[in-house]
Amino acid sequence: MTTAVGSTTSTTSTSSSSQSSTALKSLGSDLNTFLNMLTTQLKHQDPLSPMDSTQFTSQLVQYSSVEQQINTNSNLEKLITLQTASQTSQATNYLGQKVEVSGDSLPLQNGAAAFSYTLPEAAASVTVDIKDSTGKVVSTKTGDLTVGRHDVSWDGTDTSGTQLKDGLYTVAVTATKADGTALTTTDTVFGEVSKVTNDATAGTQLEIDAGTSGGKLVTTLDKIISVAANNTVSNAQLTAANAQYLAAQAQYQALQAANSASSSSSASSSSSSSSSSK
Repeated sequence: MTTAVGSTTSTTSTSSSSQSSTALKSLGSDLNTFLNMLTTQLKHQDPLSPMDSTQFTSQLVQYSSVEQQINTNSNLEKLITLQTASQTSQATNYLGQKVEVSGDSLPLQNGAAAFSYTLPEAAASVTVDIKDSTGKVVSTKTGDLTVGRHDVSWDGTDTSGTQLKDGLYTVAVTATKADGTALTTTDTVFGEVSKVTNDATAGTQLEIDAGTSGGKLVTTLDKIISVAANNTVSNAQLTAANAQYLAAQAQYQALQAANSASSSSSASSSSSSSSSSK
């Protein structure tokens, strides 16, 4: 599983810092030019008609304002960079986790897929079509008609029962009321996050790979609806602990049997000795 994080963040930060630095250098150069011109003007001004002090002060204030704006932009760029880095760090927690994403792009992973649709009100008919990348309907299901959310699982087989390859498919839910009016459904899909990327334009994104042909679902953090904890490690630990318990129990029972046999042998020897002495 590949993780691509942070590379774009550093590039964006360097670019922003370079722009702020260039702007400050340009401002400094312009200010020096302005001061040289102002000094020259003061030297050659008409004593009977001196330069307007209000205009002089106004120009200095404008330069000071521009400098403050550049510094403000520089600080904002740093904050944006830190926020992006924080989002990327947060997104890495989703790696290997099964997430629920808003949308109808359905990833088929390891021959299984799951999705949900929500009806705003009861329907007269609901048809769920699953389409491949070419738009061809490969599987059709009759959906639940009741109002609310309905979870659906798909085993990756088409209408003839043939197992399809892992990849990115599309869920199309068609729901209508008794009068034939269409109902708009809210759809979500499930998939395991395999990669985190950081793009200068799109920001932090999660990728859910589906199949070896390059099919993948790309989503952002704001479209994550829920996260299902990955219990694979916990289950493995539980199985190992159970095996250790059974082994320890077997050893205990074996020791009990050995002690019982030893006690019986000792009792028998004691009884024999007593009979002989008589």
